[in-house]
Amino acid sequence: MIRAALISLLALATPAAALELELPGAAELAHEEVETATTYSLPVSPWLGSSADMLVVEGALSRSVWQVQDYAGSAARLMALLRDQLEAQGYEAIFACDTVLCGGFDFRFAMDVTPEPAMHVDLGEYSYLVAEARIGEGTEYIGLLTSRGGSRGYVHMVRISPADMADLDVGVSTRSPAGDEIAGLHDRLDRVGAATLADLQFDTGSATLSDRDYPSLEDLAAYLADHPDTRVVLVGHTDAEGSLEGNIALSRARAVAVREHLIDSLGTEPAQLAAEGVGYLAPRANNASDEGRQRNRRVEVVIVAR
Repeated sequence: MIRAALISLLALATPAAALELELPGAAELAHEEVETATTYSLPVSPWLGSSADMLVVEGALSRSVWQVQDYAGSAARLMALLRDQLEAQGYEAIFACDTVLCGGFDFRFAMDVTPEPAMHVDLGEYSYLVAEARIGEGTEYIGLLTSRGGSRGYVHMVRISPADMADLDVGVSTRSPAGDEIAGLHDRLDRVGAATLADLQFDTGSATLSDRDYPSLEDLAAYLADHPDTRVVLVGHTDAEGSLEGNIALSRARAVAVREHLIDSLGTEPAQLAAEGVGYLAPRANNASDEGRQRNRRVEVVIVAR
């Protein structure tokens, strides 16, 4: 039998406080909806064999899903980044768990979650949090779910307020996706041996790397300095405009430009770096759109020896 607590918020007229969150770089809003008066159930215990304890809340609801492109961290790291920000703004966690402790498959399907393709939940890797904050004479609740899928991180947030909510201000961070300066790229290289250098930008037909700071390259340089026996290949990729032969040459030129930046500007040992290109043979998005072509123009780092 599901144990439930019903909290009625509809009669309260206090406006909700503004909420500001900073997401990792290359985060995109994939879904958003608002209801002025509804009921929502939040699991507030692990799966207990046949059910979980549910907190049933009535109020104004907003539901948002963000997809973090080229996310190199874990679901738990993404949750930790967001939880720290919520707590800094006066929210208090009342329940939190990760995949196994939550209850895996059963717990996941005890939640009302926005479906694919907006929100993806890896049943082997997700993190969950319920937090609350006093809003005047009422209480606001947030249900937060993070997961991973392919090269993306996913954030699902439900916010239930006593009254109409102030705007949610979500910014995009210039930090690495794991929530600190170096952990995201390092974690990805340690776990899977490869990562996309997500903050590099190339125009169609160009191998020029502009003269500015690139956090992903600083992270990679630090990683290689900490692992002097590690050798990597920088692999360039292009969109599908033009011939295969020309794009292979262009993609290699992009990888060479990154290698030169690492050596000349960041002091990486040349022997640790090789550069190759595969043109448009390994797309990660549809070349039929400008957005897809931009995502395909990239450089990845692959560990070949430790």
